[in-house]
Amino acid sequence: MNTVIFSNYEEMCKKIAQEIAEVVKAKPNALLCLAAGHTSLGVFDEMVALARDGAVFFDRCIFVGLDEWAGKGIGDDGSCIGFMKANLFDRLGIKDENIVFFNGNGDLSAECSRVDKFIENNGPIDYIMLGIGMNGHLGLNEPGTSFDLYSHVVELDETTKTVGQKYFSQHTQLSGGITMGMLHFRDAKRVVLMANGSKKAEIIKKLWESEPNEAVPASYLKKLNHASLYLDSDAASLISK
Repeated sequence: MNTVIFSNYEEMCKKIAQEIAEVVKAKPNALLCLAAGHTSLGVFDEMVALARDGAVFFDRCIFVGLDEWAGKGIGDDGSCIGFMKANLFDRLGIKDENIVFFNGNGDLSAECSRVDKFIENNGPIDYIMLGIGMNGHLGLNEPGTSFDLYSHVVELDETTKTVGQKYFSQHTQLSGGITMGMLHFRDAKRVVLMANGSKKAEIIKKLWESEPNEAVPASYLKKLNHASLYLDSDAASLISK
């Protein structure tokens, strides 16, 4: 995993959006996995701007979901698919048939199999964009999760239960979720982990100083030559460059 430090969040988001656009120009029906979450919003804005200007078209792309809260699905307050539709898919005019997400209201084990089978038949994933949790998680691969998994059902870490409340309009009981596993990241063509802001500086320092180990899930990406860590200057403030 190589590391790139940008002067600010906006510069980082433009770079990631440009990378995604280049992938799509080369392969208009690219399979993309973009994390839901506030870290991603700047990239989504840049993607929408590129599409609006006619620089790239995303209408043939297939978007596969990274994760979902157990008991949440499309139409539910705080769901990952709801976040993605509001902040990216509806703005780009992506058709429902081009969106393959976990249904947290369904049989979670069956959902794992369904999404894994789709990726097996249509992959590998061309570009994955990830954020890092305050506890170092990737998607909902929480501390202690095996590196040797594809999609799986998870029990949420206490940190995730607390931080996750920001996506809901009122306090919501969170206990479990469903997520892609590390083997999906291994198999992908390109993976970018992005982090911004001083609030992420401590976990980035921990990641920076860690060998790959399950206590810091994001450290898995250090094993991958096709993965990059993109940071703004605030997120990188505690690491020794």
